[in-house]
Amino acid sequence: MTSFNHYALGAVADYLHRVVAGLAPAAPGYRRLRVAPRPGGGLTHARAAHDTPYGRAAVSWRRAGTELTVEVTVPPGTTAEVDLPGRAPVQAGPGEHVFTCDYRAADDDPPIPATAGPFPLPDPVATS
Repeated sequence: MTSFNHYALGAVADYLHRVVAGLAPAAPGYRRLRVAPRPGGGLTHARAAHDTPYGRAAVSWRRAGTELTVEVTVPPGTTAEVDLPGRAPVQAGPGEHVFTCDYRAADDDPPIPATAGPFPLPDPVATS
């Protein structure tokens, strides 16, 4: 469990929940959920869960070749908008749901540039 009370930790955990796993509130108190995973970076699977006032909300996804499979748990008394890449969003009621769609293979993800930002790094050989 990560505390969202410290920005440095909360921002990373928030990104992992909302973007990588794709689980976010669509209304206050998680009365409505938004499930919109965006796999990338060569990742082949992810999952996240959140204990809402209505029960546990969860999403997990995995990529096998060019197929993306997303499993969603929607707590009682809530609904979820499921927005998968390349498909129109659909509404899901309480319960467990499985969705699939075509998506690029993990090996075809765009490369992540490895840069030091705007600050040049010293060459350790040149400064010895």
